[in-house]
Amino acid sequence: MTISSVPEPPILADTEKARNCLGLNATVLPGLGTFRHGARLRGLLEMAAALGGTVWFCQTLFVIAGEVTEGVKILPVVGHHAGTLCLSAMVVIGGWISGVRYGRTALKG
Repeated sequence: MTISSVPEPPILADTEKARNCLGLNATVLPGLGTFRHGARLRGLLEMAAALGGTVWFCQTLFVIAGEVTEGVKILPVVGHHAGTLCLSAMVVIGGWISGVRYGRTALKG
């Protein structure tokens, strides 16, 4: 038997790889586990949704902070931007849910 005929052992077992995928998607960054598991495009889209939504949310908070002055109450200003805050949070949550669902599917099968 030659060296070339011996198959390479997998670095991670399939179950461990799927568990890592779910763990990364749920706790670190949505899409990172998906990307490392092999679904590159879906992983990139999930990461873009999570990071883009977070940046959008923070940018809106900075806009709100800039509009609040000494004579202005904060609730009307936040109410004016509530739709943007909710939409950006939904984008982040959507990326997270997609990543967790992919990880759970990979773990099951």
